Amino acid sequence: MKEHQPKILSGKPAAPGIGVGTAWLLPEEKKAVRPDKIKKQELEKHIRKFEKARDFLTIEYEKIKDISDDYETAEIIDAQIQVLHDPEVKSSIEKKIRIEKYTAEYSIFSTFNEYIQLLQAAGAKWANERMIDIVSIRDEMIEATREKKQEFDVRQGQVVFASDISPTNMVKLSHIKIGGIVMKKGGFTSHAVILSQSLGIPCVINANWDRLNLKNDNEVIIDGSTGQVILWPSWKQTDEYRKRRQDEISRNEKSLKWALKANHTICGHPFVLRANVEFLEELPRLDTHGAKGIGLLRTETLLFETEEFNVNDQVQFYKSVALACEDHSVTIRLFDAGGDKIIENNEFESNPFLGWRGVRMLLDKKGLLRKQLEAIYRVSGEFPGKLKILIPMVSRLEEIIAVKQVCKDIQMFLKKESVAFDDKLKIGVMVEVPSIALTAGRISKYCDFFSIGTNDLTQYTLAVDRGNEKISYLFDSFHPAIWKLIKMTKDAADRQGIPVTVCGEMASKPEAAACFLGMGISELSMNTASIPAVKSVLCSHSKIDMEKLASEVIKAETLKEIHELLQPWRAI
Repeated sequence: MKEHQPKILSGKPAAPGIGVGTAWLLPEEKKAVRPDKIKKQELEKHIRKFEKARDFLTIEYEKIKDISDDYETAEIIDAQIQVLHDPEVKSSIEKKIRIEKYTAEYSIFSTFNEYIQLLQAAGAKWANERMIDIVSIRDEMIEATREKKQEFDVRQGQVVFASDISPTNMVKLSHIKIGGIVMKKGGFTSHAVILSQSLGIPCVINANWDRLNLKNDNEVIIDGSTGQVILWPSWKQTDEYRKRRQDEISRNEKSLKWALKANHTICGHPFVLRANVEFLEELPRLDTHGAKGIGLLRTETLLFETEEFNVNDQVQFYKSVALACEDHSVTIRLFDAGGDKIIENNEFESNPFLGWRGVRMLLDKKGLLRKQLEAIYRVSGEFPGKLKILIPMVSRLEEIIAVKQVCKDIQMFLKKESVAFDDKLKIGVMVEVPSIALTAGRISKYCDFFSIGTNDLTQYTLAVDRGNEKISYLFDSFHPAIWKLIKMTKDAADRQGIPVTVCGEMASKPEAAACFLGMGISELSMNTASIPAVKSVLCSHSKIDMEKLASEVIKAETLKEIHELLQPWRAI
């Protein structure tokens, strides 16, 4: 008889895949770092101790980079190395040793903590995700000063449970071929999560098992697609998930083959699938997963991670992205800061998602808007007809007119400077606020295209905070009202003769993608991992069948009806 009954942990899905095995808990005990002082004659000894630790860790990172054949992994490890050799970090640590006379361990600890405290003060989701990486580098460097190297006794196929995991440890664990990762912390843009996705390791974040007395070698199951973790599963559950894992492996192998096929339905109707991208590390996936350019380039990280925000940094970033996309287009969304992404310590907003964000913030901070637009226009001169601008969080016509006026000002400035730019660069509007969908007929006369952001459109239409776990069950983008708003937007765009794309999470669902194509929306943008599965469904059906599906979905009155209609379209 089993000692425990099955328990289900609900976390957030971070990297798809199923793992069936036993638990291995990453030790979290760390020796305290005390503010011990040293004598004058010990200063050089502790300087050398710091330098030796930094050099040792650099070599360790380089080894990990060399044994990994993955471009994204190498880029992330390079970022870790850059932090180690940051001149300001070095200067601060040496100052604490030489002038304040602290030990090397405490000088490292204190320096990194000062930066961590700045991130904590920001209080935004992006800051928490970056903080995890900084903490991991801090702790690894401190361990290196103590000449203590972490060894893993985890076995192949085991599911690792940890508060958080450093990128270097993620790479080490991947070579053991672990069955999955479950973390208490983490964020969707943290390096650990990006690595778990690129290395093909199922990952669930924001799951807490502290009260459940979980121990090493207890049987567990992880489902990185749903965010569920089953502790002490029954024999029936174990057998079911093993079969699902085999089915998933076969399905993924099969769907990746679709990436090389032409973008046509079974009856020959063309469509375009583009990628939603935020990091340069994601660019290699464009080719392997069949993305034809970028339908949504998020630029917030560029804003958050640059202390001296300037045009040249942006120019280099946009140029790298444009080159990676070859002949395909790149749609650059203007900074969508605000909500859960802030750029400075502003006054507290009781409901930031309904507050100072997106275009509202940009029009208040026109210096920031001008810099971004100048960078985009400068790059557009090298890639005429390739770049597009997308305005986020628009709720009224006046905001579009104001942004276009700034665009005209930038063009006049560049003409005076004799800088070449694309004077036909297209400007589009994000349809993510119901007021824009409801007035799409008028709005369409002032923009070159619409891009529907289904995540926020759902949140604002259904009055459901998508981050509130208590009401998360009410957040469903398949709600009849959402489909009606999308159709309203598409009809208005057709009358004006401008294109419509969908760049929200709905586009990554094969059944929703089929419905969009049936509605006449032939361009979709999504995370690269979803492209092969979506493409397999679109290529395997006719346009007529999808038109019929769309017609039935639009007529449906309940969520249940819509889910029943879409169910057969979820897999090839």
